[in-house]
Amino acid sequence: MLKGIIAALWNRKERPESVVPETVFFLNGGLFEIQERIDRFKAAGKKVFVDIDFVSGLSGDEDSVLYLKKSGVDGIITAKLRIFKQAVNAGMHQSLLRFFVLDSRAVEKGIQTIVSNGVRNIEILPGIVAAKVAPKIRVHAPETTIVAAGLIDSVEEIEMLKNHVDGVSTSSTALWTYRW
Repeated sequence: MLKGIIAALWNRKERPESVVPETVFFLNGGLFEIQERIDRFKAAGKKVFVDIDFVSGLSGDEDSVLYLKKSGVDGIITAKLRIFKQAVNAGMHQSLLRFFVLDSRAVEKGIQTIVSNGVRNIEILPGIVAAKVAPKIRVHAPETTIVAAGLIDSVEEIEMLKNHVDGVSTSSTALWTYRW
């Protein structure tokens, strides 16, 4: 599910038939239209993850997590550990905890968070640094699924990353047809 190329969708008008990857990340949206988008993509057989931090009308609380679960999403994406834990406890076990890799201290703290909280799925931003960071994470948490996201816009970058991560989330439609 979180393997290979993942379509990162910023365009709310994107149609399922134009999206090649089987898994999609909704990176924005609004409370009044998100359900219709989820339904459309689920009906097309897609796995749907919603970035709960960027859906207007949802706040970072348990009710928002439960709303998305009831809406049929396969998981959420969030940078907030508390929200991530709520999603996992609600049964959305494929949810991703997002890590921003700003410096070596952020990497150390990220690894500590993964290990101490048993985090199973993470997203690393910017994705291009995942080739450097993922091996360090794998030493401490070898079973963690790692998705690289952000600033990935070429086949060459995917080729470099695929030896280190499980998946790449990209909004570049030209990369959606890449065969992992």
